[in-house]
Amino acid sequence: MGDTRWTDDQQRVIDARNCNLLVSAAAGSGKTAVLVERIIKMITDEKNNVDIDRLLIMTFTRAAAGEMKERISAAIEKALCEDPDNEHLQRQTTLLHTAQITTIDGFCAYIIRNYFHLIGLDPGYRTADEGELKLLRGDVVKALLEDCLLYTSDAADDLT
Repeated sequence: MGDTRWTDDQQRVIDARNCNLLVSAAAGSGKTAVLVERIIKMITDEKNNVDIDRLLIMTFTRAAAGEMKERISAAIEKALCEDPDNEHLQRQTTLLHTAQITTIDGFCAYIIRNYFHLIGLDPGYRTADEGELKLLRGDVVKALLEDCLLYTSDAADDLT
């Protein structure tokens, strides 16, 4: 993937190591390409390579997570074509299937499913659908308004 010209900021993201990283930029600015390059550099580093399943890669949408996984897979395949006997790269193709390349809510669901006994949450939870969320929002707004009106009424009574 070395034929792309990166900006200074993009190159800093690609080269950063031993730290957590949050990348935020406008749509179409190359975030996915930069992160894929960063990940490929991390898993192909000759001295300090890392297995893909040791990274947590989160994005906001399922489509973006799917695209990220596809691009990483393609980049690993390209690297394998250049070095077909590389056992580490061969292992990455297998580990990619269990790698945490997911959405924020997908990662949270993973935590609840796998660690419910430690965090005290019911593993049988489910995500509310849009209709339920709309009803919940309505209930919250109604309760908030009632509390505000009650507070205002109590404050008025205190003045008399």
